[in-house]
Order: sequence, then C-alpha cells, then structure tokens
Amino acid sequence: MELSALTKARAAELGWTPEFVARLESSTAVSERAIENIVRMHITEERAAKYVDVIEANPDAPYSKFTFKFANPPTEMGIFAKPGPHGLGSTEINIGTYGHVPDVWPYENDTPLGSKPQPGAYIPGPYHVIQKAEVWADGVDQLYDRAIRERWAAATDIKWAELEEQPDEMERAVCQICTVFAQHGLAESKIIASWMEKIAYGFHDMKNFMSTHVYDSDRKVEVLRKRALSNGGGLGQMGLGTLYRAWFGAAKVTDYLTAIDVVYKQYEIVLFELLAEKLPLAVDRDIFARLAKDSRRHAEFGLKHLEYYIHYYPNGQEFAGHFLNKAESALADELNHSHVETGAITVALAGGVENLQKGQALVRDLRAAQLRGYLEALDSIGIDRARMVNPGLVSLTQEPVTA
Repeated sequence: MELSALTKARAAELGWTPEFVARLESSTAVSERAIENIVRMHITEERAAKYVDVIEANPDAPYSKFTFKFANPPTEMGIFAKPGPHGLGSTEINIGTYGHVPDVWPYENDTPLGSKPQPGAYIPGPYHVIQKAEVWADGVDQLYDRAIRERWAAATDIKWAELEEQPDEMERAVCQICTVFAQHGLAESKIIASWMEKIAYGFHDMKNFMSTHVYDSDRKVEVLRKRALSNGGGLGQMGLGTLYRAWFGAAKVTDYLTAIDVVYKQYEIVLFELLAEKLPLAVDRDIFARLAKDSRRHAEFGLKHLEYYIHYYPNGQEFAGHFLNKAESALADELNHSHVETGAITVALAGGVENLQKGQALVRDLRAAQLRGYLEALDSIGIDRARMVNPGLVSLTQEPVTA
C-alpha cells in the first residue's frame, strides 16, 4: 500500500522516520485506514512499531482488523475546557459545537449533544419532546451547577439534636404543615420524573437540572417527614390534592412546568420564607429557609423557561395563558378548600390557639404577599396577569379562613 501525502506529512510531524514509513507501506498485515487513524491519535513511532509487530505476528487475530475509526469522528476535536471559579462546570464545557443546542433535536435515540450516531446502530428511543422551545431556559446549565453547589443532606445538615419541645398545639400545627408539603413534594417528584424520559437527549442540560429538581423534591419529603416524626408530633392529615389536577393533567412540558415551577412555587416560596422567619424553633426555621432557597431556584427556572417559550414556541403566548389559567384554578381550589393546611398555618403563625384572630390576619397578609409575589414574578418576564388572575386567588387575600 501507499500512504497518502497527508498521512505521511502527519507522520513526519510526529517524528516517524522514512524507514518506518517505508516498512508500513511494505507491510501486508497493516491497513492504510488503521495507520491514518493511528497518526491522528498522535502516537509515537516507538508505540506504533509495537503495534505493527503485534499485528504482523498475529495477522489472523480479530483485533488485526481494527481500523480505530473512533479516532476520526465527524465532531469537533482538540477541545480544551478550562475550569471556572467553581471548578469545571457545565458552563465551561458548553463550548464550540458542544454548546450548540439546535431548535429541533434531529435524533430519536441516546445520541449525546455534540456527538454523531453510529451508522448501523441507530435504534429509536422513547423521546418525542424534540423542540427546544418546549423545554429550554437560558442559563439552565448555570442553574444546574448552582443546584449541585447548594445541595444539602436532611440527615446531617439539620441539627436534629437541638430540636426543642414546644406547646402541643404548635407541634401539631408544624407537623401538619410538614405533612401537606411532604405530600406536595412526592407529587412534584413523580410528575417531573415521568416527563424526563420523554425529553430528547440533546437537551441534557435541562434534563440534568430537572434531575436536581426531583432530588430536591424528594429531599423535601425526607426532611419534612423526619421533622414530623422527631419531636412528639407525627404526620397529620393529607391535603385536599386538587392542586395536582393541573400537574398530572398536563399535556405538554411547559404545561406542568408552569403549574409547578411558576404558579405553585411562587406561593410555596413566600410561605416557606415566612415560616423561616416566624416559627419559634431554630431547627424549624433552618429547615424552611433551606427549602425556600431550593424553591427559589426551581421558580427561577420556571420563569426563564416560560419566557423562552412565549418568545420561541408557535402560539406560545396564547398557550401560556391557558396553562396559567389551569394552574391558577387548581391552586385556588386547593387553598380555598384544604382546611387542614389553612388551619395549621393559622395556628403556627399565631403562636398558639389563643391568638387565632392574630393568626387569621397573618394568613390574610400571607395570601396577599403570595399573590403579589406571583404577579410580580410574571411581570418580570413581560406577562401582565393582574386583570386575568383567578378570582379564587384574589378572594384569599380578603378572607383566607373559610372554615
């Protein structure tokens, strides 16, 4: 065989001698394609000679047919990602073609972003969400890295040994709140995980972040169950659950993301931050402060995604309105009729059953703050929802305790 001029030039750059190149061209055991790819791998003459010795000594061995075609993929080579201030994160490796996410993902299998499918090995997978606008949010890779840096463990980061006793009605109220929001965490985890399999592999940054979301939701379940069972209280009654109609009834990714990470999370954040401020026990304040921080990260993704969706998805503005209507209706129904939640929050904020009038006023203020925070969040991405918001959410700011 005769090596191409390009292969000979690359061999010369590696320091291969003319005598060794001549040996290769006279060999009947070594293929030209294998030599081309070995040169691409920047292998020294000494190591290449050892390879030739092995092949010539075993010309009938299966490995003698290797062409090392993996050394010549149709992708961008020579990438050197540099660590950033927090290490080698997703942002640092999303460079060149490896950071380009197409508007429509072209593959139905597990082909990772930046790679190419191997001919003859292309088997379709279960992915049918292939449009970027259905899942994407600018900066989602940074949110993923943040979620990793901010992770915490319910078993070891909470100072359980410092949990103090408190009046029985306060303990029962806190445990009831823990029960309801552990229930919500289970539903969050289930619905988010069920959608992940349907989202194309090319949107791995979004899938990575949603994996942390599932983990956060499960950790919320863990820490709230532990709290309910650690201080003489116990799990209370389950919430009404009508909230989940908008979650499990979602027909699109943006539909469930809007329901959970835009509508519900804005209400959860305000409550958790208030509990982190008002509850008498330091352990409880720490738990809800940590949960609020996680929820803020989820809500940030939800808003960024909804903003991307209404700008880039066909009829995105109209569809987003429908998603918001459905999610608001389910949330309003839950908050207006889930009396175990409202009663427990009233007692917890009042500091006991002897201050229920004060607690009712605080719950009214809470519902007003939640609605205000929700409308301001939507306003920040250009959605004016004030005149269209569900009347049930408005009524809660006037008389939140209905029973």
